[in-house]
Amino acid sequence: MPDQLILLPGTPKRVGIAADHGGYALKEYLTWMLRQAGADVIDFGNSQPVPDDDYPDFIVPLALAVAQGAVERGVAICGSGVGASVVANKVTGVRACLIQDSFSAHQGVEDDDLNLICLGGLVVGFGLAWELVKIFLVAQFSGAERHRRRLAKIAELETPQPRWKVVHTAPRAERSSGQTKSLRLYLIRHGATEWSLSGQYTGKLDIALAAQGEDEARSVGQRLRGIPFAHVLTSPLQRAQQTCTLAALAGTPEIEPDLAEWDNGDDEGRTFADILASRPDWNLFRDGFPNGETPDQTGARADRLIARLRTLDGNVALFSHGQFGRVFAARWIGLPVEQAQSFLLNTASLSILCYAHGDPDQPAIELWNSSPPHAPSDPAHEPHAGNTQQMKGPLLDQWDNEGGMTPDKERTQHLAPEDIQDETG
Repeated sequence: MPDQLILLPGTPKRVGIAADHGGYALKEYLTWMLRQAGADVIDFGNSQPVPDDDYPDFIVPLALAVAQGAVERGVAICGSGVGASVVANKVTGVRACLIQDSFSAHQGVEDDDLNLICLGGLVVGFGLAWELVKIFLVAQFSGAERHRRRLAKIAELETPQPRWKVVHTAPRAERSSGQTKSLRLYLIRHGATEWSLSGQYTGKLDIALAAQGEDEARSVGQRLRGIPFAHVLTSPLQRAQQTCTLAALAGTPEIEPDLAEWDNGDDEGRTFADILASRPDWNLFRDGFPNGETPDQTGARADRLIARLRTLDGNVALFSHGQFGRVFAARWIGLPVEQAQSFLLNTASLSILCYAHGDPDQPAIELWNSSPPHAPSDPAHEPHAGNTQQMKGPLLDQWDNEGGMTPDKERTQHLAPEDIQDETG
């Protein structure tokens, strides 16, 4: 069991991590160790080892999150650690350094307020890297006057970053009053397939829409007609891409790998009843699938996607899947993955996620699982999977009372009157 050092009082618990192919193996190891030790880890990618990927694509989002307070400390890894250090320090507010010894790991924080550590995935071993990360996380800035004076001189050299849009997830006290964002995420589950109609789990298997699913996809497009989309993102699986194409929204669709469905592993093609017959206590959102994705892995993928989406503004269409869509919604409002079991999602359903009052500190669900009148309940996964009235339980009542969901009258401003339906779909 990893040391519990990061649980000491005052030790950062929300840690961001990123790596290219040269640091991928070390990133996966450190991510596991940090989570076992109690940290809330946000993985900024890469999600797989791609030999020709570019480290700025992963290090910059991590550095922006550190600078804006979305994570308390960062760990950036490339082959040597040098490139990660160079690019991270280009982001205003980041103080990053390549670390290879324990003294520098704590002295850099104590004297220079280091907030991002860079490691060489091909240089340091796993054991040493873990020791360096622990020391870095436990260390605290001394606050001595001479160190503050030197840091102030460094800050004078920093300039705004014109190319990269900043992740706006800083605590309220650190933001100027009245600052709002109009990000609205339109989450669309793909239309029906033969397997969704028969209740079979469908993960990575790339199957096409059924005829009914094609009709559902066109219906979703009609409901969204006239909404200007700044971005249209779709899962790489063809059932989602077909839905996106048939919906024919304004904007050029982009493939987003993290919108792909939960990997069902050995349970691909099985029904809920089949699985319960062999594993009576099984719960997808607690146990995951044998030889597939774990709940932690799927949740981390959702967190990574959310961190990127928070850099956007305006209307964004997301064409995705049932299981992943439920996890995405839970993580959007800060719930653990296991709570995703309460978010039922029919085929060709429309959901809207946003910020209450435009405040990024208040992620909210404005509309959930709204389906075309002709769309049947989805029999997949749970016996009650089509009954969205199940969501009107104590959990959602609490969200309503605490302002976690915007009023119905607010959401109706964005859809035509004939498209406004009860959440039961």
